Amino acid sequence: MAVRVGVDIGSRNTKVVVRDGGVRCSIFDSSDVVYSGLDLGIPAGASVVTTGYGRHRIAGAATIPEIRAHTLGVMNTLDLRDFTLLDIGGQDFKITRVEKGGIRDFNMNDKCAAGTGRFLEKMSEVLSISIEELGGYRGTRKVLESTCSVFTESEIIGMMMEDVPREEICSGVIFSVFERVRPYIRRYPLDTIVFTGGVSRSEGLRRTLEDELGVDVVVPDNAQYMGALGCSLSRKHKTT
Repeated sequence: MAVRVGVDIGSRNTKVVVRDGGVRCSIFDSSDVVYSGLDLGIPAGASVVTTGYGRHRIAGAATIPEIRAHTLGVMNTLDLRDFTLLDIGGQDFKITRVEKGGIRDFNMNDKCAAGTGRFLEKMSEVLSISIEELGGYRGTRKVLESTCSVFTESEIIGMMMEDVPREEICSGVIFSVFERVRPYIRRYPLDTIVFTGGVSRSEGLRRTLEDELGVDVVVPDNAQYMGALGCSLSRKHKTT
């Protein structure tokens, strides 16, 4: 059996899925991959398909669009054919509408880091808590006015100086992420939302999406690897 490898080189992390009779997943820091030539553990002679910001970094590999890769990964993981896919990564988020197993439409925010993993990382630094702790908070109401990451940081510092409880600010940060993605999601039917990408580990944001939109939000196993998994299943793999 030919070894198939899927690689998703994102802005923050590089995800690798190796299919060699089983399925092996691994993750690396993208800066190490780009600047240090980090060994990704790709077996010699394997067929490789890539996606993501750095999809052209691996010589000889075929490439596919991120939207297709993530959708293919989700449909292989979940028994769903009609859903709205929300993928939030380090620097952008993507919304894809899938109907009857086909991509009907998609939209994305790739011009601003607000509402992305980088935004949450920066806010956790300002609040002096881990991003895991911040991600545990559910957004209950609007607390922050700014939509820009830079202005939000200043606003949070001002609230801290006014002794606003940290819990209230954390909840506001999560709600601001929801506010950022809500207009994109509401363009499509709200039956089931599949939440993937690194930010899908935020249980607080998942619950906020469910509460505010009144819809089931499903986070698949290995949600961060959906792009790499989709690449490993692509028809672009060499058949020899």
